[in-house]
Amino acid sequence: MMLKGQDIMVLAGVIGGCRQEETYAELGRRVCLSASEAHAAVRRLNEAALIGKDRKAIRRNVLEFLLHGLRYAFPFNQTAILTKGIPTSYAAPVADGMFAVSGNPPVWRSPNGIAYGRAVEPLYSTAPEAAANDRRLYDNLAIIDMLRGGRLRERQFAERKLREMLS
Repeated sequence: MMLKGQDIMVLAGVIGGCRQEETYAELGRRVCLSASEAHAAVRRLNEAALIGKDRKAIRRNVLEFLLHGLRYAFPFNQTAILTKGIPTSYAAPVADGMFAVSGNPPVWRSPNGIAYGRAVEPLYSTAPEAAANDRRLYDNLAIIDMLRGGRLRERQFAERKLREMLS
């Protein structure tokens, strides 16, 4: 079993408040995946001991994985390509005013983007669309991007935010 980018998208959605009675179709819509992809992601996350049978995050395991393993399993690939997109990592609204944003901030490519910056590969191709539809999910994905590729201060900020979300 190997985790996939869409699994981390689902994990970000679960951290963001998955209702126990939420169907796989509803979860999938929230994170812009099909019901079958959402179901498979939940199964893999459960096998990896990141979420329980009740689809709630297992706090200690999620913290350990996101803080220490994520950047190696899903590296932050920022390109030199300048594009229109949705700000992520330290440039996202969740970190508004916390970090100086100069030059070309990291963005997920999107025709509906509000910023111009350096293109970043999202965890999964539907991340920009899902983030545009759900602010909490957007915040979680931006925090995950800080953990994937941020500098020390950004990773420390992301760790504090992650601990708050999981408490």
